Amino acid sequence: MKKMVASFLIALVAVVFFHPRPATGHGIGIDLIRLVDENQDGGMVNVHGQVGITGDTALSLGYAKGDDLTIIDAGVKYYFGRYMNSPFIQLGAARFDHDIGNDTGFVGSLGLEHMLARHIGFSSAVKVIAGVDREIAGYPASPLFQAVFSLMFAF
Repeated sequence: MKKMVASFLIALVAVVFFHPRPATGHGIGIDLIRLVDENQDGGMVNVHGQVGITGDTALSLGYAKGDDLTIIDAGVKYYFGRYMNSPFIQLGAARFDHDIGNDTGFVGSLGLEHMLARHIGFSSAVKVIAGVDREIAGYPASPLFQAVFSLMFAF
């Protein structure tokens, strides 16, 4: 399972960085809630990127690192309208590397992305994480829900 997740993440990184798209086909951003929320491993340095593959789908890859936890997630976004400017759902997988052990799990989200200007946008969502051990995720219940509010630079 771990080799399959690693292979999937490598393929996703290759597509994100080498897939040709128009000027605003790529996006990179940070989740402001994860950055300042002390309940998420003392606040996590994070970055996520995405690349549009059609007019209503995108591939997404994220990385977050806190005091004891590192999270790498990858998924596919489907937009119910235009890419980076409509409600979306995202389904994917995540790898949690904690000081006490490692685990993989399912990640899904329902949210809204909106472009504020040609190269600046935001993404707001509710994320669900399932299948991760309680000790590794750092929360007493599974599945767990998290709020997401990201600022993105589109290019």
